[in-house]
Amino acid sequence: MAQHNNFYNDLTNAGNEKYFFASDCKIEYPAGETVDFHGYRRHNIEIENCQGFIVEPPHPAPGLPWSWCLQWAESFVPRTPALQLLERGFHHVHLNVFPTYMNDEGVRILEKFYALLQSLHFNSKAALIGMSYGGLFSLRWAAEHPETVGAIYLDAPVCTLSFAADRHEGNTQPHMLEFHRGEAAKHFIAYNVKNRDELYAHPKNPLNNYQPIADAKIPILAIRSGQDQSVLPESNIDVLAEKITQAGGNIQILNREYYGHHPHGLDDPSPLTGFILSHYPELKTV
Repeated sequence: MAQHNNFYNDLTNAGNEKYFFASDCKIEYPAGETVDFHGYRRHNIEIENCQGFIVEPPHPAPGLPWSWCLQWAESFVPRTPALQLLERGFHHVHLNVFPTYMNDEGVRILEKFYALLQSLHFNSKAALIGMSYGGLFSLRWAAEHPETVGAIYLDAPVCTLSFAADRHEGNTQPHMLEFHRGEAAKHFIAYNVKNRDELYAHPKNPLNNYQPIADAKIPILAIRSGQDQSVLPESNIDVLAEKITQAGGNIQILNREYYGHHPHGLDDPSPLTGFILSHYPELKTV
């Protein structure tokens, strides 16, 4: 694997011409529009009216590793591991199920997406990228299907279904309170509950349904932003990290005490990329 990695490193920042090199790996991507994604080929797809994409690396790595951004896949891309992983032969994918708030219907649609990727012979395990709401979605997927996850990078993550319903005059600025109340109302509908307490107690809430992740020893790296006023770390990542740790799971916290919710990622995302490469099941020798 090391010789492959050296070759992919040579392609770093090579631009579109990197596709001119021959590749031994032939993948029949779904038919559809092909567009640019930060210098890489992006194959747009649709599943049950949900828009998504598969980004093609110029030289797919052996075993077809892949990263999966669960939400906000167009945001802060150069600050995330996505591009550096593409340089190293990972595919990068996304399917937008945001309107479901990752309830059972959202999970079902993503199961179809996962089945499509498996039909293309992608690795059975993904590296999940979960920013903000994507943290909730990543945790929901990992708890439902821990066998499909190799590593998780979380960033200012939503970790509880009640994160919006938990907001009130005492912990939220007035101009944000109306937004959070609107979001909470959507969450009540998505999870078929009547109030905050029912939502918090919901069995699919990541703060209640974390044991499968801990049992599977899925490695998690989470960026905690100490000044985050959009997703309060005290009631989200802090609680989840304690529960995962007490359950015997594997979670590391990268503290950014003076950062707010944005920007996600790092100026140099190499530590995030390195975390995924060091834990991804097929790439431990990289």
